[in-house]
Amino acid sequence: MNRIPQLPAAPPQNHLEALAKYCATMCEIECCGLDACDFSPVHIASYCLSRNARYPSRVAMEIIAQAKTLKSNYGSNGASARGITIAEINERMTGRRVDILADTLVRQAALAKAILDTDQADERDPVFVWQNGRGSEVLSQD
Repeated sequence: MNRIPQLPAAPPQNHLEALAKYCATMCEIECCGLDACDFSPVHIASYCLSRNARYPSRVAMEIIAQAKTLKSNYGSNGASARGITIAEINERMTGRRVDILADTLVRQAALAKAILDTDQADERDPVFVWQNGRGSEVLSQD
Protein backbone atom coordinates (compact mmCIF):
# COMPACT_ATOMS: atom_id res chain seq x y z
CA MET A 1 0.00 0.00 0.00
CA ASN A 2 1.48 3.31 -1.09
CA ARG A 3 1.21 6.17 1.32
CA ILE A 4 0.87 9.72 0.12
CA PRO A 5 3.55 11.83 1.80
CA GLN A 6 2.23 14.57 4.03
CA LEU A 7 3.79 17.96 3.47
CA PRO A 8 4.32 20.18 6.49
CA ALA A 9 1.96 23.12 6.79
CA ALA A 10 3.30 26.41 5.53
CA PRO A 11 4.31 28.77 8.30
CA PRO A 12 1.84 31.61 8.82
CA GLN A 13 2.77 34.76 6.98
CA ASN A 14 3.21 38.04 8.82
CA HIS A 15 0.74 40.04 6.80
CA LEU A 16 1.07 43.28 8.74
CA GLU A 17 4.57 44.12 7.49
CA ALA A 18 3.87 42.91 3.96
CA LEU A 19 0.56 44.79 3.88
CA ALA A 20 2.23 48.01 5.02
CA LYS A 21 4.82 47.70 2.25
CA TYR A 22 2.09 46.89 -0.29
CA CYS A 23 -0.07 49.86 0.76
CA ALA A 24 2.81 52.38 0.78
CA THR A 25 1.47 54.46 -2.09
CA MET A 26 2.31 57.99 -0.99
CA CYS A 27 6.04 57.53 -0.28
CA GLU A 28 8.54 54.80 0.42
CA ILE A 29 7.89 52.91 3.64
CA GLU A 30 11.57 53.20 4.60
CA CYS A 31 11.26 56.99 4.44
CA CYS A 32 7.91 57.85 6.00
CA GLY A 33 6.91 54.67 7.81
CA LEU A 34 3.17 54.06 8.16
CA ASP A 35 2.42 57.64 7.11
CA ALA A 36 3.19 56.47 3.56
CA CYS A 37 0.41 53.88 3.66
CA ASP A 38 -3.12 53.99 2.31
CA PHE A 39 -5.02 51.27 4.16
CA SER A 40 -8.21 51.68 2.15
CA PRO A 41 -10.40 48.58 1.77
CA VAL A 42 -9.64 48.45 -1.97
CA HIS A 43 -5.89 48.32 -1.35
CA ILE A 44 -6.31 45.65 1.32
CA ALA A 45 -8.58 43.60 -0.96
CA SER A 46 -6.00 43.90 -3.73
CA TYR A 47 -3.28 42.74 -1.31
CA CYS A 48 -5.43 39.75 -0.30
CA LEU A 49 -5.93 38.77 -3.95
CA SER A 50 -2.21 39.07 -4.60
CA ARG A 51 -1.44 36.70 -1.71
CA ASN A 52 -4.13 34.08 -2.33
CA ALA A 53 -6.17 34.42 -5.50
CA ARG A 54 -8.29 31.38 -4.71
CA TYR A 55 -9.21 32.28 -1.11
CA PRO A 56 -8.52 35.99 -0.59
CA SER A 57 -11.04 36.23 2.28
CA ARG A 58 -8.80 33.96 4.34
CA VAL A 59 -6.01 36.51 4.03
CA ALA A 60 -8.37 39.27 5.17
CA MET A 61 -9.33 37.18 8.21
CA GLU A 62 -5.63 36.57 8.97
CA ILE A 63 -4.98 40.33 8.80
CA ILE A 64 -7.82 40.94 11.27
CA ALA A 65 -6.49 38.27 13.63
CA GLN A 66 -2.92 39.61 13.42
CA ALA A 67 -4.08 43.19 14.03
CA LYS A 68 -6.01 42.07 17.12
CA THR A 69 -2.95 40.18 18.36
CA LEU A 70 -0.76 43.24 17.79
CA LYS A 71 -3.15 45.34 19.87
CA SER A 72 -3.42 42.79 22.67
CA ASN A 73 0.37 42.45 22.88
CA TYR A 74 1.56 46.02 22.31
CA GLY A 75 -1.47 48.30 22.58
CA SER A 76 -2.11 50.70 25.44
CA ASN A 77 -3.87 47.95 27.46
CA GLY A 78 -1.71 45.12 26.11
CA ALA A 79 0.79 42.83 27.79
CA SER A 80 3.56 45.27 26.93
CA ALA A 81 1.87 48.66 26.92
CA ARG A 82 5.09 50.39 25.91
CA GLY A 83 4.45 50.05 22.18
CA ILE A 84 6.70 48.47 19.59
CA THR A 85 9.47 49.29 17.15
CA ILE A 86 9.27 47.67 13.72
CA ALA A 87 12.54 48.37 11.95
CA GLU A 88 11.43 46.82 8.63
CA ILE A 89 8.85 49.55 8.14
CA ASN A 90 10.74 52.35 9.92
CA GLU A 91 8.16 52.76 12.65
CA ARG A 92 8.25 53.32 16.40
CA MET A 93 4.74 53.18 17.79
CA THR A 94 3.44 54.03 21.22
CA GLY A 95 0.73 51.88 22.77
CA ARG A 96 -1.89 54.41 21.70
CA ARG A 97 -0.65 54.45 18.10
CA VAL A 98 -0.74 50.63 18.06
CA ASP A 99 -4.39 50.84 19.18
CA ILE A 100 -5.22 53.24 16.36
CA LEU A 101 -3.39 51.17 13.73
CA ALA A 102 -4.92 47.88 14.88
CA ASP A 103 -8.45 49.32 15.01
CA THR A 104 -8.01 50.82 11.54
CA LEU A 105 -6.71 47.55 10.10
CA VAL A 106 -9.54 45.54 11.67
CA ARG A 107 -12.19 47.94 10.33
CA GLN A 108 -10.67 48.29 6.85
CA ALA A 109 -9.88 44.57 6.48
CA ALA A 110 -13.48 43.73 7.40
CA LEU A 111 -14.64 46.06 4.63
CA ALA A 112 -12.11 44.48 2.25
CA LYS A 113 -13.46 41.04 3.17
CA ALA A 114 -16.97 42.26 2.37
CA ILE A 115 -15.71 43.42 -1.03
CA LEU A 116 -14.05 40.06 -1.64
CA ASP A 117 -17.13 38.09 -0.54
CA THR A 118 -19.51 39.81 -2.96
CA ASP A 119 -20.69 37.95 -6.02
CA GLN A 120 -17.93 38.46 -8.55
CA ALA A 121 -19.95 37.27 -11.53
CA ASP A 122 -21.36 39.84 -13.89
CA GLU A 123 -24.26 38.28 -15.73
CA ARG A 124 -24.68 41.11 -18.24
CA ASP A 125 -23.75 40.55 -21.86
CA PRO A 126 -20.83 42.66 -23.03
CA VAL A 127 -21.73 45.45 -25.42
CA PHE A 128 -19.27 46.45 -28.10
CA VAL A 129 -19.68 49.58 -30.18
CA TRP A 130 -18.18 49.65 -33.66
CA GLN A 131 -18.41 52.77 -35.71
CA ASN A 132 -16.28 53.52 -38.74
CA GLY A 133 -13.90 50.69 -37.84
CA ARG A 134 -13.23 52.09 -34.37
CA GLY A 135 -14.07 50.26 -31.20
CA SER A 136 -13.11 51.20 -27.68
CA GLU A 137 -12.44 54.89 -28.32
CA VAL A 138 -16.07 55.30 -29.38
CA LEU A 139 -17.18 54.08 -25.95
CA SER A 140 -15.46 56.96 -24.20
CA GLN A 141 -17.00 59.67 -26.40
CA ASP A 142 -20.15 61.53 -25.37
